[in-house]
Amino acid sequence: MDLTQAEVIVAVGRGIKERKNIDLAKQLADALGGELAASRPICDSGWLPMDRQIGSSGQPVAPKLYFALGISGAIQHVVGMKGARTVIAVNKDSEAPIFEIADYAVVANLFDVVPPLIEELKKAKAGA
Repeated sequence: MDLTQAEVIVAVGRGIKERKNIDLAKQLADALGGELAASRPICDSGWLPMDRQIGSSGQPVAPKLYFALGISGAIQHVVGMKGARTVIAVNKDSEAPIFEIADYAVVANLFDVVPPLIEELKKAKAGA
């Protein structure tokens, strides 16, 4: 899928810590019916392909919902996602620049927030 056409994007940054943890973000993206993306360090590390990179050296996107998981919010990344209608940021650093543009800020460890969120989304879909 072309990220520029995605209505929902779940993007990961350095806060995801390890390549294997990207699966957690993928599960959230799947539960939301969205696409997985990343900040430049994740793509530079080879954890996701370069066509998944959001930012000034990646793709500009304008989804209805942009979930930023463990993304600090460097200006190069923000330039690529500033067209998002609603931004939800999860970062344990309360001073992270991403919170300046986020509509909803969750100051917490993403590993404490994302698993229960996935479960609640699954329950909601099962009951729908």
